[in-house]
Amino acid sequence: MIVELQNKTIAEGRVAAMLKEIVRRAFVSMIARQESDPSDELPIHHFPQINLDNDRIREAQKARDWSLASSLAGDIAQENGLRPDDLAAPAVARQVLALLRQINELSTQVDRDYDDPIKCGRDLLKDHGIAPSREALKPPMLLSEAIEKACVEAPRDVETKIRVVGKLALLFFQDIPVCSIALEQTFDFLHIIWMLPKGWGKAHGRNRYGQSGKDLCPLDEIRQADAQDAKLIAEISSCNAMSLPDKRRRLVQELTPRLTDGYLFVQRDMFNRIIRAALGKKAVGRDLDDEDRIVPSHAQLKSRMRAWHKTQKTPGGLPTRVSRPKRRMSWSLERLSQLLRSPIYLGTSTPTQRGRKATARKRFIIRDAIYWVPLFMITMGVRPEEILQAAVPDVLRRDGILCLFLGGEEDAMLKSEQSRRVLPIPQILLDLGFREWIVERKKAGETWLFPEIQPDKNHGRRSQIFGDRLRNLLKTLKLQSDREDIYAMRRTLSSKLLQIGIETGTRQKILGHLEGSTVDRHYSDHGLLELKDILDSLDYGIIVGGDRRFNFPIITGSSTPLFTTLDLEVALSDQREVTAVSLRDAETDEIVFESRISGQNAPSAAQWCECPSLDAVDVAKQIQSLTQQYSLTLPASEEATAALEHLLILADDKPLHNSGCRDGVDRRNDKSPFELGPHREVETLTGKDELRTAALRQGDVVLCAFPTRSANANAPSPRPGLIIDTRTLAGQTYLDVAWGGPMEDSGVAPHELALSCPNEMLEAKVDTATRFNTRRRVLVPKNSKCYLHARLGHLSGGGVARLRECLIHAGDVSPEPIQEAGRPIVRPLTIERHRTKSVRHGLSP
Repeated sequence: MIVELQNKTIAEGRVAAMLKEIVRRAFVSMIARQESDPSDELPIHHFPQINLDNDRIREAQKARDWSLASSLAGDIAQENGLRPDDLAAPAVARQVLALLRQINELSTQVDRDYDDPIKCGRDLLKDHGIAPSREALKPPMLLSEAIEKACVEAPRDVETKIRVVGKLALLFFQDIPVCSIALEQTFDFLHIIWMLPKGWGKAHGRNRYGQSGKDLCPLDEIRQADAQDAKLIAEISSCNAMSLPDKRRRLVQELTPRLTDGYLFVQRDMFNRIIRAALGKKAVGRDLDDEDRIVPSHAQLKSRMRAWHKTQKTPGGLPTRVSRPKRRMSWSLERLSQLLRSPIYLGTSTPTQRGRKATARKRFIIRDAIYWVPLFMITMGVRPEEILQAAVPDVLRRDGILCLFLGGEEDAMLKSEQSRRVLPIPQILLDLGFREWIVERKKAGETWLFPEIQPDKNHGRRSQIFGDRLRNLLKTLKLQSDREDIYAMRRTLSSKLLQIGIETGTRQKILGHLEGSTVDRHYSDHGLLELKDILDSLDYGIIVGGDRRFNFPIITGSSTPLFTTLDLEVALSDQREVTAVSLRDAETDEIVFESRISGQNAPSAAQWCECPSLDAVDVAKQIQSLTQQYSLTLPASEEATAALEHLLILADDKPLHNSGCRDGVDRRNDKSPFELGPHREVETLTGKDELRTAALRQGDVVLCAFPTRSANANAPSPRPGLIIDTRTLAGQTYLDVAWGGPMEDSGVAPHELALSCPNEMLEAKVDTATRFNTRRRVLVPKNSKCYLHARLGHLSGGGVARLRECLIHAGDVSPEPIQEAGRPIVRPLTIERHRTKSVRHGLSP
C-alpha cells in the first residue's frame, strides 16, 4: 500500500494538505466551543457521539472498510483536489481514519478537563506542519485569493500576465488551497502551458462588430491542435516521394506552432508570484531544496524541458511539436527603400485607402501615426508605445537642440525605468518638417502627438491598435515579413550603431535599455549633442524634396536601389545537401532560374522532373550572379538556408564595386563621361566597335550628345542618357532619351532616377553616381551616329521599377525630335506653332 502511495506523488501532496486541513478545522472547532457563550448543552453531552464515532472507525479499520473515510472527510478531500477514488485508496483511507480517532480522543480530553487545545495537541500540530499558535490556525489561502493578492502587489504590466497564468491555473488546479499544490503538479501544469497553440485564446470572435463571440477552453484548443498535427504527421510520414529533410522542413512549416521555451519561463515566473503571495517568500526562496519546492527552479525546469523535447519526436526522428520562435532581423536597406517608396510617403490617391498609389492628378500625403511612427522607430529606436503616448509638450528644446522626452508623464506606460529618457530629434526628421508639424498641432490645441490612436479597453495600450493597422497596411503593400516586422525597426538602428562602433552604454541609452552602473543611470547628463551627432551620422538613403502641391517637405525617394524579389526554394537530400534549386519572381511567379545538381539523387517531386541538370559550381555561380540583380527571399527553414549558404561557397568571390579598369580598357587618363569633349572618341563597353542601334530598348543607358543652348551649340558634349521608349514620327523611328547628369548635394527630385548603388552602377556601366531627368528628354533618330555614341549598360530590375514611378511624377512630357543634317553638326531646331483656325457656326459676318 505504501508503494502505491509513493508511486502517486501528486496524490501524496494533496493527501498531506487534506490531513493538515482536517487537523486545522478540528482545533478551530475545539477552540470555538471553549470560547462560545455558555449554553444548555454541556460538553459532556458530546462524549457519547465521540465514542460512537470511534467505535465505527475501529470496526471499519478491522474490516478494511475504507468507504467510511469518504463519508467522514469527503468534503475536505474535494476541496484539496482529491477525487473519491483517491480517498478510497487503502493507503489514504487508513491515514484519514487513524487521524480522526486521534482527534476524537484529543477532543474528549479537552472537553472533559477544559485544557488548552493548542497546548495539549502541540505534537499533533507539529506532525502536520502547523505551528502551535493561534495565527497558524487561520484558513489557508485559496488559489483565486492568491491570484488577486499577487495582482495587487505587481506592477500594471505584470498584472496582465499574472491574470493570464492565473486563469490557466484555476482551470487546471481548480480553486484549491495553494498549500495543497505539489511540485509534480506544477510540472504537469507547466507542460500544459508548453503545449498550448501559439495563438490560443484569440479565436473567440469578439473583435467582429456585432458578434458576441464564444468562450474557448485552452484544453480543447490543445486537443484540437494535437488531432490536426497527428493527421499531418501520418500523411507526411507515409509519403515516399520526399526525403527526410524535406519531410522535416514541411512539418516545421505546417505543424501547429506551440508556445516557445522562453515564454514558458515567463509563465513560470508569474505562477511563482502567485505562490509567493499565498505562502510567503520562504516557500519560493532560492535556498530551498528541490524536494521542498512548489514551483520548480529554472534549472529544474530546463532539465524537465529537455526530457519533454525528447518525447516530441517520431521513431524516425521527425518533429511532432514545433514552436517557431520569432527571430527578428534588422530591416534591410532594400526593405526600408520599399517602405519609403510606398504610398505612405510618396502619396496615395485616396485618404481612405492608404495602399493605393498616387496618380498625376490625385496625390495625398497624410502625416499621422502611420507616417511618423516608423520614421521615429528607424531613426531614434523608440518603442511604438513610447512614441504613441507622447504628448505635444514632450517635444522641447534643451541645450539648443530639439528633443523628445519619452515617458514624461508619471503614469506613462514604460517597459522599464530606463525607458524614461530624452533623445534629440535627428536632422532627417527636422528636414521633413517635424518641428513645423508640432507647432501646427500646438496652435490647434492638441494634447497628444497622435490622438487618432487611442488606448485599447483591455490593456490601456496604444501600440496594439496601431500595430494591427500598420500590419494590415504593410500586408496590402506586400511588405509584411515575419522576421522583419514592425518591432524589428528598432533593431535596425541598433545594428547600424554597432556597425559604426558605438559603445554598448550609448546604444543602451538611445534604445532605453538597462545601463551598466548606477553612476550611468543617475549621475550622468544626457549628452544630447553627442547623441544627436550619432543619430545624424546614420544614413538610410532618405531623399527629401519638395512639391508645389504640398506646403511641407516630402520624401521623394530613396538612394538605395530597389531590386525585384525572387523566392528561393531548395530540395534537400537525406544528408541535408541541396539537390535542386528554384528561383521565382515573387509577383509574377515566373521561373527565373531552376536546376538540379548533377551527382545528387534527383528529387522525385513533380516540380523538379523537367529541370535541367547543372554542376554544383555552375549553380552556385548562377545564384551568386542573381544576387547582384535581384533580392532573394531565403527559405523559412533554417536547415534549408544553411545548406544553400554552404553551396554558395563554391562560387568565386567578385567585387561589388566598379573598378577603374574594365574589359581591358586603360582609363588612367580618361575623364568622366560628363567631361568628354565633342570630338573625343568614346569606346563602347560592350567590346564591339559599332553601336548596334537595332538592339537598343527601354532601360538601356547610352552615351548621347544632347543639344545645348549655349553659343557652342554645334559641339554638344556626349553624356549618359537613358532610353525611355521608342516612337515613330513620319515613318522614322526615334529613341526617347532622358538627360543624365551627376548627383548633386541638393538631392534628387521625384521625377529624377538616381543610380548611386555600386551594383546598379556596375550594371548600367557608369563610373559615378548619376541621375536621369525624365522631364528633360529629346527624341534622337534611332540610327544617328552623330548623337548616339555608345551603349553603356542597362538598368537593373529595381531601377526599371523606380523608372515607372519617376515617369508618373514627371507627368505628360512631349520631347522634341532632333533634326539631323547631312553632316555631323547639329543645327538649332526651330519649331513654329500655329493656332488652328476654328469656324463657329451660326454667327453672321
